[in-house]
Amino acid sequence: MADDSDRISHFPLLHDGNYGKWSIRMEAELIWKGLWDMVFVEVDLNGKTDDEVKAELQKLLVKRTAKKMAEVRAEIILRVECNQLAHMHDRNPKVIWEMLAQLHHACGLGTRMALRWKLLTVAKEATESMSAWISRVKGMALDLEDIGVTVDDEDQILVLTTGLDKSYDSFIISLDSTATADLTFDHVVNRLLNEDVWQGSVVREDLEATGAALCGEEGHIRVFCMAMPIRGKGVERATVAVDNYAF
Repeated sequence: MADDSDRISHFPLLHDGNYGKWSIRMEAELIWKGLWDMVFVEVDLNGKTDDEVKAELQKLLVKRTAKKMAEVRAEIILRVECNQLAHMHDRNPKVIWEMLAQLHHACGLGTRMALRWKLLTVAKEATESMSAWISRVKGMALDLEDIGVTVDDEDQILVLTTGLDKSYDSFIISLDSTATADLTFDHVVNRLLNEDVWQGSVVREDLEATGAALCGEEGHIRVFCMAMPIRGKGVERATVAVDNYAF
């Protein structure tokens, strides 16, 4: 069996618009392969004296060999698009990592406004699941936070609810009765997921009450659908009644 550190994971290469998500995945990739210490040296301070902390730090620094640092640099280079290669010349992966963070956080007003507008005008697609919609809004908020723009719970709730269709109007109105202290993003997400499940069950009940449950066609009541023969006593009378109704 191949070693886990040799596995190949797939995620988008770094470009000018995805640093936030890329950095999370890249960090996870390096941690999985036991290489994150080449980028960020961290010592647990809990219950340790200063001398113990210094000793552990020195132990970690010794592990930062030229070979290991070259491996991390190669991992990063293979995960970026061509227009990012200009930032890969330093041999120290820590310097490369810090440079990428600085460059991608230093976005101008135009970029901030464009991302804000994109967030405020986004809408849930008809075929998009509720969980996917919530994740998309959260991801767009994180993209803004990655460039230094604060997106609080109220902003995310606003985007999350205004992007829904009219079937959720009553749900949105019901949020007015929620105490301000309880009106958090997580609270709204939980209620919205429950609402989505409830609406899905109502739709299924409606379909079961129509001919769609029998013949796949809509527009008539299930009890009058001729796709399933009426059985038992009174079948002839029942059929005539249906014919008269249909006529």
